[in-house]
Amino acid sequence: MVKRTLTIQSRVYLQCCFDRNRRDLNHYDRGENMTIKERIADYLKKHPEGVDDDVIARNLNLSARQQANSRCRQLEEEGLVERRKVRGKIHNFWIGGEGRGVKAANRPSGRNEKAEEKDYHEAWYWEGNVQATVVGYLAGQGYSVMSVADTASRQRGKDIEAVNEGKQVWVSVKGYPRRKKRTHHSTQAGHWFKSAVFDILEYRGEDEEAELGLALPDYPRYRDLAARIAWLQPLAKFTYYWVQETGEVREE
Repeated sequence: MVKRTLTIQSRVYLQCCFDRNRRDLNHYDRGENMTIKERIADYLKKHPEGVDDDVIARNLNLSARQQANSRCRQLEEEGLVERRKVRGKIHNFWIGGEGRGVKAANRPSGRNEKAEEKDYHEAWYWEGNVQATVVGYLAGQGYSVMSVADTASRQRGKDIEAVNEGKQVWVSVKGYPRRKKRTHHSTQAGHWFKSAVFDILEYRGEDEEAELGLALPDYPRYRDLAARIAWLQPLAKFTYYWVQETGEVREE
């Protein structure tokens, strides 16, 4: 039997191959076989309010913040992510469309608008899904739900009407907007919030005794706006229903 030994050069070559393959394997998520960049893109799509590199690294269990930073910069160069300062810290905003991750963003630009709309309607923060979550929550609390507006068709009237111990309950519901070319979603969210607040004022003028509620997906943008008009809540006597991505509802 001939005994063969590896030269130093051969050992170095094999070690380099091993290290490269190990790095490639680490790029994939064990559950979904996605690269780190695809996982980040998928995560940012679900958080249109924008997320900084530290939060991305922590929530995706990346080994280092630099992994999030470098991938986000790559996505920015590809025109899929916008990086800008929010309160002194760089946040990443997905601007590549409503499809899933990097692969979906690389689809032809002529993607059907109906498909884009369908993707948005499946997002947890779409108004119809926020409404359904709150309806389920109220029913679980013993409320009798009397009527629910069809948000998809923009049906006029109160979004949710219920009865609690003989008292009328009216809830105005808003989702969080998807990004569009002409209007930034943060600006659009401001318009939607103002519209919801006007609903509350109109409801209160209609009935001084009704139990009023404002249901919103729990995003920092809406939290900031709510804080600015904190003085109004005890005067108009209404409750916030903050809907979480998990389906939980926080009543405040």
